Amino acid sequence: MNNSRKIWEKPWKYTEGFIVAAGIALAGLLLQFSLGNINPTDFGFPVNIIIGALFVVGLLCCHFLLKDNHVVRWLSSVRSTLPALLVMLLFIVIMGLTPQFTINEPQEHLPGTIFSRMGWYRMTTSWAFVLLCFYTLAILGFATLKKTRKPQSWRLLGFYLNHIGLFLALLGGLLGSGDMQRLTMNVVEGNVEWRAQDALGNVQELPVAIELDTFKIEEYLPKLVVIDNHSGRILPENRPESHMFEAVGQTMQIAGNNIEILDYIPDAAVVRDSAAVSVVPMMMEGAATALKVRVTNPLLAKPVEGWVSNGSYVFPYQVLYIDDATSVAMPVQEVKKYTSQVTVFTESGHTKKADIEVNKPLSINNWVIYQYSYDESLGKYSKTSVFELVRDPWLKVVYTGIYMLLAGALFLFIAGPKKS
Repeated sequence: MNNSRKIWEKPWKYTEGFIVAAGIALAGLLLQFSLGNINPTDFGFPVNIIIGALFVVGLLCCHFLLKDNHVVRWLSSVRSTLPALLVMLLFIVIMGLTPQFTINEPQEHLPGTIFSRMGWYRMTTSWAFVLLCFYTLAILGFATLKKTRKPQSWRLLGFYLNHIGLFLALLGGLLGSGDMQRLTMNVVEGNVEWRAQDALGNVQELPVAIELDTFKIEEYLPKLVVIDNHSGRILPENRPESHMFEAVGQTMQIAGNNIEILDYIPDAAVVRDSAAVSVVPMMMEGAATALKVRVTNPLLAKPVEGWVSNGSYVFPYQVLYIDDATSVAMPVQEVKKYTSQVTVFTESGHTKKADIEVNKPLSINNWVIYQYSYDESLGKYSKTSVFELVRDPWLKVVYTGIYMLLAGALFLFIAGPKKS
């Protein structure tokens, strides 16, 4: 009883800060066990606007009407801030150490552990994480408002930029998740598409349409490996080796075999029967890459010579048997870059031509169009491009907060601390 009085006697210190932060996290875990993860779409417009407005108005009312209240004063102090940040950091570390799944991922795909019920595999939509974020936001808001009661100076500009910027970025990220749309669209070369699918397969008509003018894939040069005929694994198993083709006449050492490149056909027709394999140059859809190689090994009575190909959707793959246990094979060539040359149309009549690549999206009418995938079964001959379309109306709020943070950091760097 005496210890309880010492802990909660005024003024509250760091101990109370850790108790409150841990209590909020515990309340979130209890909600998690009973309700499961938060579904962001349940808090889309206008619910998120109402929640945000009530939260800000509540902070202002507490600041002006309860300015002498002990709890309000404590919430604006470092004694509440530091424990809240440390508990929040603990959850962020857990999020970084556990695999994360989207809210649309079926529950059965998640690991069947207690951590799944605790929401750790969907941390950003777990009750504990969201409640801690709002608790941190409240502390940040009270700390910022507290500064307005003190004599103002131009040197406080950096403080306000940093704190208000962080408040906007965090609040915008929390409230905006309910309005974010993330859709995929498959477009065939020469066609126009305006329908996209969400993660559950529901089809939506969009205010933007995409015409795929051309789809191009650039591949790296082929590689050669030596595989185990029985397991198919690349040898040596403890340290698999692969060598990229550079030029005819090149030699390479793989798993104790000396391999010499005799010929290279980038577009070939590979035809095999029970007796032989025929490889001829042929510029056609579905042509495969082929290398003619000679393999020598001290254990072989004579060199082994023949064609190796990774095949395509038209022609089968081809390996060269070294002996009963091993073969030379060509893995599927790695994609260097794939580009969609598109024309995008909007409802307002605006038209825009662009090249969309991975890490080179197109922004138009609040939509960001990313190069997502292609028809992998056809490889470099794919005529279908898969786009991901993302719309986040709160992104401008988040960016405004980030720009304010950067401006505040720049201001503090230039102005520096006040010199005595």
